[in-house]
Amino acid sequence: MAGRKRMLGTAILVAAVACASTLQERRDYILAHPHGWVELSLADGAVPQVPESEDDPDVLVRPDSCSVEVLLDREPFVYGSAYPVGDAPPYVAETGFRFPAPVGPALLSVRYRGCDMADGRASLTNAELYIGVEEGRVIEVHFDGAALAADPPRENTVVTLDDIYQAVTGGKKGAP
Repeated sequence: MAGRKRMLGTAILVAAVACASTLQERRDYILAHPHGWVELSLADGAVPQVPESEDDPDVLVRPDSCSVEVLLDREPFVYGSAYPVGDAPPYVAETGFRFPAPVGPALLSVRYRGCDMADGRASLTNAELYIGVEEGRVIEVHFDGAALAADPPRENTVVTLDDIYQAVTGGKKGAP
């Protein structure tokens, strides 16, 4: 049994590394074309205790982590974790992600696993929201562990090194 778990863990790690590589190329492609930004903030203040293991479902503990997967039109864009904190339930999991997205309407989906309970075990929460990604703008999306809500798009106020170069020199980097 331990050998199977080790093999499964290795397969998941290899898949995650391969997936991360693929996502970087996708990110580079999106950045080379008209794009906007999605900022997803996760603030789940209702994380319950979960069974320590499938073998011992009566022992309840704070979850070590909860997986977060973000998709746009069913395409994976972000895979990460949220880490519940607190001395007693309900625990709090807070994190956030910012990523470029192609311009246009999109179905944003969040798959959140390990920070909720159903039938006495950790369960999966799926939430979806249609958003509009505007060129050069940011759409902020909030996830409370159960549902998604979006703010209106706003200006992208992140300052990059290229912005600083242009402000100092008066020209774009690499321009004659």
